[in-house]
Amino acid sequence: MTVNVVVTDMDGTFLDDAKQYDRVRFMAQYQELKKRNIEFVVASGNQYYQLISFFPELKDEISFVAENGALVYEHGKQLFHGELTRHESRIVIGELLKDKQLNFVACGLKSAYVSKNAPETFVALMAKHYHRLQPVNDYHDIDDILFKFSLNLPDEQIPLVIDKLHVSLDG
Repeated sequence: MTVNVVVTDMDGTFLDDAKQYDRVRFMAQYQELKKRNIEFVVASGNQYYQLISFFPELKDEISFVAENGALVYEHGKQLFHGELTRHESRIVIGELLKDKQLNFVACGLKSAYVSKNAPETFVALMAKHYHRLQPVNDYHDIDDILFKFSLNLPDEQIPLVIDKLHVSLDG
């Protein structure tokens, strides 16, 4: 069997518990992959800008599947980005804002966005995954192509939020 590509997740797979990796060891392994024409791909739910921070010297050589597949770069060139229409984004934002206890991040091409009123603990948690995270007064004023929303809520609430979003988007 011929190996053409090696794909890795980051958190809990490629990175250790301290969110680090042995860069010297990896560079030796990467050079061997290059010699064999094997592509190295980073796949993660994290933001593209966060992912490239782990590989600054290789960001134009390797590929990234970021934001749970909503943003794909190959060798420094964007291949794909998901996109919610302005109308869909407004519906999702409106539905999420109905729950005053819910905190969320709106993810876009240029940045990720969090409410200026979000608790510091939430912002600090999100900043670990979103290196470009901008506070906003009003989510409706975001001037970006949005493709994902990141929520921090108990598992048992997820189906309820999904159902509400389906109803709002289908209506």
